[in-house]
Amino acid sequence: MNGLDSYYDGLLAEHQRSIDERAYQAEQHDKLKEQIIELLNENHPAELERLTGVDDTTCKKIVHEIYMNNFNDPNCWHVERSGDIWVIYGDSTDEWIDENGDYRGFDTKREANDYIKETFK
Repeated sequence: MNGLDSYYDGLLAEHQRSIDERAYQAEQHDKLKEQIIELLNENHPAELERLTGVDDTTCKKIVHEIYMNNFNDPNCWHVERSGDIWVIYGDSTDEWIDENGDYRGFDTKREANDYIKETFK
């Protein structure tokens, strides 16, 4: 085997390790998602970090995925006033969490309703 063959063998091995790592991470993500789905039956998303041992942002990003997959009809959501902002709540879930893992508040009811329409079009 010459130097070039060794170089390409190394690249292939590194590529395979990368593929294996991504597959492992996807498997771990899917297991965590299943755990979070179960926990959401009895718990608020704010409790997930404590219950799973996984950081809050990661948990809430997974909650967003769940919302997008399972509650993707705009009729699953409604807008309520909470103090001086408008918040989106699910009919059978808690408040809306966006793709960044953040709760969303809006200045007006119309802005919140427009967000629902845009998100689920």
